[in-house]
Amino acid sequence: MIAFTSCLVLLVTGAVFSYPDVDTTWLKATLKNPFSEPRHHVTNPAYKAKARDFIIKEFRSYGLETHNQTFDTNLATVKGVNVIAISKGKYFNTNKDQIVGVAAHYDTMRNTPGVDDNGAAVVAMLQAAKHLAKFGRNFTVIFVAFDFEEWEENLPEEACTYLSCGSRKFVSEWMPSFWTTMPNLKGFIVMDTIADIQEMPDTQQLPQGLGLFAPGVVSSVNSDGKKGDFIAAIGRAYDSDVLDAFVTSYTALGQPEFELEKINITVLTGPTLTQQQFMIFNDLIRSDHYSFWSNGMRAIFLTDTANFRGYMQACYHHYCDTFSRFTDKMLQFLGKTTQALIGSVNILAPSTELSGSALVG
Repeated sequence: MIAFTSCLVLLVTGAVFSYPDVDTTWLKATLKNPFSEPRHHVTNPAYKAKARDFIIKEFRSYGLETHNQTFDTNLATVKGVNVIAISKGKYFNTNKDQIVGVAAHYDTMRNTPGVDDNGAAVVAMLQAAKHLAKFGRNFTVIFVAFDFEEWEENLPEEACTYLSCGSRKFVSEWMPSFWTTMPNLKGFIVMDTIADIQEMPDTQQLPQGLGLFAPGVVSSVNSDGKKGDFIAAIGRAYDSDVLDAFVTSYTALGQPEFELEKINITVLTGPTLTQQQFMIFNDLIRSDHYSFWSNGMRAIFLTDTANFRGYMQACYHHYCDTFSRFTDKMLQFLGKTTQALIGSVNILAPSTELSGSALVG
């Protein structure tokens, strides 16, 4: 795996790394409530609404212009709600503007508390938004909490029967309707299951066939004893600017025990994604970045690999994805990814109020 020279190793009470722009105590407390119970329209609609209301309140408290995109589902009585927050840049509504986005889904399957899938990514996005909103920029930055990323088949009261209903609606309906002429999209950073870290050998599996197009990643993971101790950053050649920004930001933070695997799917050579390609690379595309890729938009995917790692091999989409699994080491890992997220946005949409090394977080 990729090893880094540590450039920031500050400890708090001997256990938790300190990141200059990230409040890890807040991350942990917010994960515990309101992101530690099922957020599903059948099993726990009240808690799902509580989580959504919390996201709205947080975005507004950061001074971000906040919108709710309400959309139809398969059920006449159930609406999906994407929460969208906008940090308008100097060039907003001009032909000079460009869009940088950060996204994570807040819904869960029926009976999973969804702390890793996907509470951790939501709180990382919120913490990043809080910091990034403090500074002016030339370009527009958007933060989106997607509803109905999860899908169901052959169950009563199915609202979404295919992957990422919410983000599909965002890409196909909200984005083109919000702007008269949509600015250039520099790219979205999409996060899903980003907190699980396993330092013991033989805790990491890899998707079948990964060695055919990413042999270096397979060799790296195998040479490290198949430890689940890395964040995977997944993209295509078309997404290279966004992918490189995250790699640069993550690398600059050091802490080599929290590693990185860059998965560039070079065989996906175009800006769009066909259904056949989705089927072939399903294990790397089964989240909201699919909606961007299939519409010719730049996006990368950050993940701890979900059901290919550690306890999530049994707990992915199940009841045991709970807060009781969350450890200090996972908090440190989540903190680093959150700080790298901030740095990535600062590279792609530089602040007009920061300079030099501050741009990598």
